[in-house]
Amino acid sequence: MEWFQRIGLREKVLLTVVVTCIICASASLGVGVYFKNREFREGLVSKAQTIHSRIHVASQYVAKQGGLANMVDFYKKKYKSSDELTEEDKRIIIQQVPIYAAMRIGAVDSEKEMYSFRVFSNEPRNKDNQATPEEMKIFNRFSGDTNLDEIVHDSGRYVTVYRPVRIKEKSGCLTCHGDPLTSPWGNGKDILGQKMENWEDGKLHGVFAITSDVKMIAAENQDAGKISATTYMSGFITVGAFFALTMAYFIVRSPLETLKNVTINLENSKALLMQASEQIGEASTDLASSSKQQSISLNDTATSVKEMSSMIESNSMNAQEAANASIRSKTKADSGKAVVKKMIDSMKVIDQSNQDIVEQINQSNNELKSIIQVISEIENKTKVINEIVFQTKLLSFNASVEASRAGEHGKGFAVVAEEIGNLAQMSGKASLEISTMLEESMEKVDRIIEKTKANVDSLVLSGNEKIENGVMTAKECGDVLEEIFRNVSNVTKIASAIETAGAEQAEGISEINKALDELHQVTQKNSHTGLETASAAEKLASESRALNIIVSELSQTIYGDKKKS
Repeated sequence: MEWFQRIGLREKVLLTVVVTCIICASASLGVGVYFKNREFREGLVSKAQTIHSRIHVASQYVAKQGGLANMVDFYKKKYKSSDELTEEDKRIIIQQVPIYAAMRIGAVDSEKEMYSFRVFSNEPRNKDNQATPEEMKIFNRFSGDTNLDEIVHDSGRYVTVYRPVRIKEKSGCLTCHGDPLTSPWGNGKDILGQKMENWEDGKLHGVFAITSDVKMIAAENQDAGKISATTYMSGFITVGAFFALTMAYFIVRSPLETLKNVTINLENSKALLMQASEQIGEASTDLASSSKQQSISLNDTATSVKEMSSMIESNSMNAQEAANASIRSKTKADSGKAVVKKMIDSMKVIDQSNQDIVEQINQSNNELKSIIQVISEIENKTKVINEIVFQTKLLSFNASVEASRAGEHGKGFAVVAEEIGNLAQMSGKASLEISTMLEESMEKVDRIIEKTKANVDSLVLSGNEKIENGVMTAKECGDVLEEIFRNVSNVTKIASAIETAGAEQAEGISEINKALDELHQVTQKNSHTGLETASAAEKLASESRALNIIVSELSQTIYGDKKKS
């Protein structure tokens, strides 16, 4: 892309407009061609579907006329066999066949309307209609799916719409293809002398195929002098690109002149950079003079620092001792922290144990409640059974009395009374079993209570042990903290010694302060001068870098890699 860097901004803008127009035009043409081709193919499919519909309507119309049945009756009476039929007779008969009418309508004017019509089958009477291997794939798809009414196949060059032809009894198809026993001649052949296949209603007999040659139809349209939408679109895009390029030229011309003037002004800013350089030189001279005075003051400061060195050494030793004591205190403090943490963990375990006890008690209470509820329900059932037993016995007694009164006629009733007595006996037995269940339930309740008591006692005992451990841990914590207190006392004494040494250092510090006053004045002046120098240097560097970058980029953008004249 070196050539692109060498051209100017105006040429770059115009080139960008041209490339953009070309890309947009190519995309528009591509999209237009795609959708035009798709619309064209969809039109071919729609046309084929219309022809199929026309064929279907015609065949249905012929079937509804019932002409085939009339022809069969007529020629059956006229002749004794199909051998006596003349070619004219066969032509008249076949015109009444719905499938023949459909085939005729499909084939008529097919070349004029630029499509081909074909019928194929796996068992055709006319061998010309025998399905090819590729056509058998379509046939098998229709055969395997009775709900499939149409297949559209687009191979690129050809667009084909297939529709199935199925045997329909109501259309009279079984007159020729049905049970041979229904033969009009009584020889298993239809009215035309063809062998009847014994097919059933709904069987797939064949497939109608309407094929359109995409290339031929497109060429025909072109020969007819039709200008495609793609041609119109190309013309409009070309004109639009020309106007866009012209407008871009006039739009960028004025801004480019402005940018050239800005570049010239930037060149003039070099004078400002020279001025800043002179200011930096003067500031540097002042800074050198101040530095000399600062050096003298620093010599005086060094003398005072030497006098302080011995006192600082003493303080250093005391500080070291204090540091050692502090380290020991920290170690003990860490031990105390660990012990305290241990005590906290023990308390947490105790708390968890208490929660376990509460949870166990709640669970036991819930179990007791459920058992009590079961016992209550059983008791209610027992009352009902006892009531039934009482009523049953009373009924049995009354029945026996009535049977005795009836004498011979009451024997049957006596049997009923006996059965009722048996029922009462069974009810009593059930009542006994229920009583047994109550006893078992009570025993279960007792076991649950004992188990709960044992669990609670165990948890309480465990909790007491953990509490004792917590008390011991707390005692250890107190001992450690006592040791820490003694170490802190030692640190306090050492700190007092450090304080005494600090008083001795005060005199030396006073001398240092005097020297520092002089040093401060000189340093302040140096600081001020340094700030001015730094500020000027920063401005100079910043403006220089920014100016170089801006001028370089701007010049390259406007003129490219070419040098300005």
